[in-house]
Amino acid sequence: MSRVAEIRGTHREHPHAHGGSRHPRRLASVATRIRDAALALAGLAGLAAIAWGIATVFFGFSLVTFATGSMAPTIPTGSLALVREVPASELEVGQVVTLQRGGERLPITHRIIAIEPDPNVPTGRIVSMQGDANTIPDLFPYHVKTGKVVLGSIAGGQAISDAIGSPITLVAVTLGAGALVLWAFWPRIPTSSTTEPRRGERRYAR
Repeated sequence: MSRVAEIRGTHREHPHAHGGSRHPRRLASVATRIRDAALALAGLAGLAAIAWGIATVFFGFSLVTFATGSMAPTIPTGSLALVREVPASELEVGQVVTLQRGGERLPITHRIIAIEPDPNVPTGRIVSMQGDANTIPDLFPYHVKTGKVVLGSIAGGQAISDAIGSPITLVAVTLGAGALVLWAFWPRIPTSSTTEPRRGERRYAR
């Protein structure tokens, strides 16, 4: 047969040669982009977690929540604040700080209204505080060697913090990360994007 007949016969044997396989390839391309984006987000989240771990261990950063409105309206109830632990010698009047008084279970976050040197502790300070919403200062001063200065706060951030730290969220994130890694490294069957005959294969026109 002529070359034209051979080409025509080839097109009859492969009806998808003119774009029939584009749709599966397009879906595969979209899936690949979604996978790459998810892996990139997971990588950024991992880097953020590492950076936060370094910040807490080596630079004294941490988070505190406000269960009461004693600092309203500056810091309303349910806020989440970023704090940094510093030596007592660096504390200043007017700062909002988190201090732990001996014998009390929970720390207190109020504004400093007075600071005095501690005669019994060379590096210590005696700090008096008062909440912005309170009409009187705290009943007793705080004898401290360090304090956590509030750097900033987010109203309503406590709800987000509680949701992230809940067991359900942790389990969901763990399962999602495992599924993402499995999806990323699962073996894939290569697909041919051409209609040319494979090596060793011969076509015969009829």
